[in-house]
Amino acid sequence: MYESLWPMWVTLGLVLVYFVKQWLHPARATRLHDQLRQDWLQAVSSSKGTEVLAVQTIRNSLMSCTMTATTATLGLMGGLTLLHSGWGDAVAAGRADVLQLHTLAVLVLLGLSFISAMLAARQWHHAGFVAGMPIDSPQRLQWLDVGQRSIRRAGHYYALSVRLLMWCVPVLLVGISPLAGLIAAVVLLIVLATGIDR
Repeated sequence: MYESLWPMWVTLGLVLVYFVKQWLHPARATRLHDQLRQDWLQAVSSSKGTEVLAVQTIRNSLMSCTMTATTATLGLMGGLTLLHSGWGDAVAAGRADVLQLHTLAVLVLLGLSFISAMLAARQWHHAGFVAGMPIDSPQRLQWLDVGQRSIRRAGHYYALSVRLLMWCVPVLLVGISPLAGLIAAVVLLIVLATGIDR
């Protein structure tokens, strides 16, 4: 039974290696977007009358986070429902352990994506208060560093949540067709390394 699990372990290993690398040394795209967001906050902080524009821009980013969190939550609920409804058949076929491992892996990725999106939303919320302060107020100057840190963290958490959702696809596929899932994981890794992360 467990001899067919090696593609799942390799796929999960790729996920783990990718995220440890991302955590310790974020992708070039993430670093560039950090600089872009920090430059943006600095620019709107030196131009009077941009407070409403700044808050609207942050609100749009906050909405993206909530959409990602909602998608992860729906996937999590759907996965739990499917696991519960198919559990009896899996036990009868002697595949309960395999089903449990694959489902657990997908559910963990979905749960982490939800948590990352909510952490991003929290940071966007903080940045929104700073961006909405009047440009010439001493409070804005006092909190500008906090706003820039919040914007940087929000970007990191959001990038992580989106990538966690992307990695759900090969991990899910490896439960349906082990070789197809492993191939999908390698393709996703190449797409991330040569495109999205650059």
